[in-house]
Amino acid sequence: MLSGLTLVIALVVVCLGAAVMGTVSFGMGLVVTPVLLLFLEAREAVVIANTLIGLLLCVVVFQTRRQLDLRRVGGMTLGGLAAVPLGVLALDRANSAALRVTIALVILALCLLTLLNVRLPLAQRRFAGPVFGFLSSLSVTTTSIGGPLAAFYVMAQGWPTPVMRASLAFYFLVADAASFGFYLWAGLVTRDTITNIGLLLPALLLGLAASALLLRRMNEAVFRYAAIAVSAAGSLMLLVRELTRL
Repeated sequence: MLSGLTLVIALVVVCLGAAVMGTVSFGMGLVVTPVLLLFLEAREAVVIANTLIGLLLCVVVFQTRRQLDLRRVGGMTLGGLAAVPLGVLALDRANSAALRVTIALVILALCLLTLLNVRLPLAQRRFAGPVFGFLSSLSVTTTSIGGPLAAFYVMAQGWPTPVMRASLAFYFLVADAASFGFYLWAGLVTRDTITNIGLLLPALLLGLAASALLLRRMNEAVFRYAAIAVSAAGSLMLLVRELTRL
């Protein structure tokens, strides 16, 4: 269970991650998961991160409900739901060390893609929504990371920014709610998990409040680069830690 200095660090990182996700509707897993993996077993870190993300998204979906168009996000959401059972099964059976290294490498790759503003041409093709929804949900359920995959698809559609934010929030909320049900079924939610979520909840609320201010005042480019830097730094620390154990 988180305590002392580890709890303080986790609170700061969750606050930052919540501010990121409250602003753009994705990215909290990129910020939070690498740090949680330094202190917690991989499965517990993923479950905690995804549960906190789901709680935050309840608020974001409520805030953006007027911009939500289910016809636009329906295919991606169905694809995401289809991937949830497979993702939970992979998380339950994965080797913890291998999972930590995989998560770190995925984060670094996604940070690079985000930094370079890489667009995926496949995102504009027919049936791309369910495919991107499936792959993103599979990654999120297994590693709590995958938001940029869905974001790449949404950005490629050329929708207005409020619609993109609402669509991403709804998609991830549905996938996270389904994931938590399967986490319970697989026995991945323990008493320590619930306790840690409760301890981190104040930081989540503080980060959400900060995102409301950021939406009105922030320099988006600077904030995006800061989030990428935190994500990359956490991933590098995680990789170094695993390499020194070999």
